Amino acid sequence: MANAVAFTLITPRATIFEGDAELVIVTGTEGEVGILPSHAPFLTALKPGVLRANVRDGSGIMRMELACGEGFLQALPDKITVLTDAAYAANEVDIGTSRDELAHAQQEQRDAGSDLAAWKRAQAKIDFATAKLKVVGVTN
Repeated sequence: MANAVAFTLITPRATIFEGDAELVIVTGTEGEVGILPSHAPFLTALKPGVLRANVRDGSGIMRMELACGEGFLQALPDKITVLTDAAYAANEVDIGTSRDELAHAQQEQRDAGSDLAAWKRAQAKIDFATAKLKVVGVTN
């Protein structure tokens, strides 16, 4: 399968996906990264965001979108591996809870003042709550 690559998405709780993908897009610490088959070896840290992938299922190509937490992506010419602390599909996201998490994280960030480490931790929470809302189609 020259136009697909083995793709594995792993969280501490489970292997979320193991199969073939034509494209995997993640939010790296330096911005969005798209990986295609035969990509040069590549390793990046991930920040919370939406993972999008065109994956193969029994009947063809399916678009997968998941809200993912922090983690890592390793791309090799014949394999893509994503390790993340959490991954949620749209049907696993509670909109009310995610909005509450976002509001709480925004308040944490305001309260951080000049504490840069606390500000960054709050930003990661904001990014993750925002990603969860994006996968269910809510902009805020």
